[in-house]
Amino acid sequence: MLECNHAGATRRRALTAVLLAVLIMSSLVGASAGAPAGVWADRVDRGRFLIFIGDDQVGVEDFELTATRARSTVEIAAGGATSRAQIDMALAPQTGAQSYRLEAPGVVLTVAFEAGIAKLDVQGTSRQVKMGVPHVVLENNVFSHYQVLLGMYDASRGGVQSFTALVPGVMASVPVTVEVLGPARSTPIPLTEYKAVLAGAIGVSVLVDDAGRVMHVAVPGQNARAVREEYQRTVDDAKSSASVVPVGSAEPAQPATAAAPGCFDQAIVVDSGENVRLAGTLTLPSAGLDQGARYPAVLLISGSGPQDRDGNTPPSYMTNIFRRMAERLAAAGIAVLRYDDRGVGASTGNFESAGLFDLAGDARAMAASLKRHPSIDPSRIAVVGHSEGACIASMLASVDPQIAACVIMAGASTTLDALMIEQIEYQATFDELDEASRSIAADLLPAVKQFVQDARDGKGSSVVPGNLQWLREHMQIDPVGQVRAVRAPILIVQGEKDLKVKPYHAEVLAEAARSAGNRSVAVVRLPNTTHEFLEWPYGNPGFDPMDPMRIVEGLFEAVEGWLVRTFRAK
Repeated sequence: MLECNHAGATRRRALTAVLLAVLIMSSLVGASAGAPAGVWADRVDRGRFLIFIGDDQVGVEDFELTATRARSTVEIAAGGATSRAQIDMALAPQTGAQSYRLEAPGVVLTVAFEAGIAKLDVQGTSRQVKMGVPHVVLENNVFSHYQVLLGMYDASRGGVQSFTALVPGVMASVPVTVEVLGPARSTPIPLTEYKAVLAGAIGVSVLVDDAGRVMHVAVPGQNARAVREEYQRTVDDAKSSASVVPVGSAEPAQPATAAAPGCFDQAIVVDSGENVRLAGTLTLPSAGLDQGARYPAVLLISGSGPQDRDGNTPPSYMTNIFRRMAERLAAAGIAVLRYDDRGVGASTGNFESAGLFDLAGDARAMAASLKRHPSIDPSRIAVVGHSEGACIASMLASVDPQIAACVIMAGASTTLDALMIEQIEYQATFDELDEASRSIAADLLPAVKQFVQDARDGKGSSVVPGNLQWLREHMQIDPVGQVRAVRAPILIVQGEKDLKVKPYHAEVLAEAARSAGNRSVAVVRLPNTTHEFLEWPYGNPGFDPMDPMRIVEGLFEAVEGWLVRTFRAK
């Protein structure tokens, strides 16, 4: 959390997923925000933050702040591993951080600050990073640093104030803006809310009490928050007598069985291969099973990485893209089946060991269940896939003449081994990214190439973690050949700011289908839209850093309108 990663970074299989992403930061700035307000500087403040992802506590930060020092010990337990880091930062009232040191098992990172420069050293590797004055540090998972940041906000001047913050853990700096929003709503004690925006893309809500102490920090885009221990007790006490939800806290996802008004949800369980039972939800129009109707239907197929039926990777990546699409299409008279990937949610099996053909078999089993369902018209079934799911959707449609329509969302026209290298090279040179982001992508490239070469060489393992067999199975698939074999109508939806599947792929697929004689091929290109169909965060007035997981409306409009027209013609 708080790693400034582009949306979607938590959805990858180590370095092998189609959705490889890099740190994305906008241009570095060095603006001064005036004299620090010093809300942290006139007393010793000690405490503990409880760190949550979703509703799960994953760690704690014990901290001590004085006028000249900020010390923290952070412990995080996630993914079966526990990490512990000690952080010590020297402070000066006018210039901010003077020095910084982080110690973790096997790692010592130090930073020395000079005018306009931060000099970082870790295990003999050095880097100089441009900084502004005052020197701001916002380390990953160190939430007390926000109290230091707010101490540099000039309350007498107010408004939006700009800083440059060093993120030592990624050896880079990012621009940060801070503004006070006013009294926080629905809190058990009076609090003031500040909004910070990191790198122009990550919104952070910070609640402070009358003494200037940070009580609550929330990062909506990462479903992460840190709560001061004594404030958590106050919230718990208030909840026992009334409904109080702190501003910025992550709202839990609605259960998959909760249908929207006008929809009817039915639980579906399907066997797919040995020891794999897939659990899903069939969302029907409001008439449901009562009217004896037979509806056109859509099967939703997710992209790479373990995802639940709503299109989420809980607890940190939560867009609900598939749930929203199901409710939207059901309201238009189209039934929708979505399912938990194997090994995710209520589905059994092992996702990490699954190959592409296993995942395609799962989708095929779900499509077969739709054909057998008494409320579904088997002659009007469409497959809708995103990214890797787009490859699987065209795979099914290319061999099954009963598939009535195929929707390809951000689908590639090349094999995955070529795509993995292309996307990193693209990110390393994309001129809308700053130099630090391009550098990080360039640093990843050798590892990606090594993993690809190990797969091509037929090796059983690689020094880079990942599923080599999964990649090799992808290498056997020709996406262009597949789409040429699809006789059903095809819709291709592509974001113009997709850094993982470049926009040209959509045109290559469309031309291949048309040249093979398919007369019903449509392409929709969405401006300011990422691979995950989120708003592009830079230079885009439609992007809200406090709601970065919002799917662009154009996606739903395009898919719904096209499917309604296509099914009506059947």
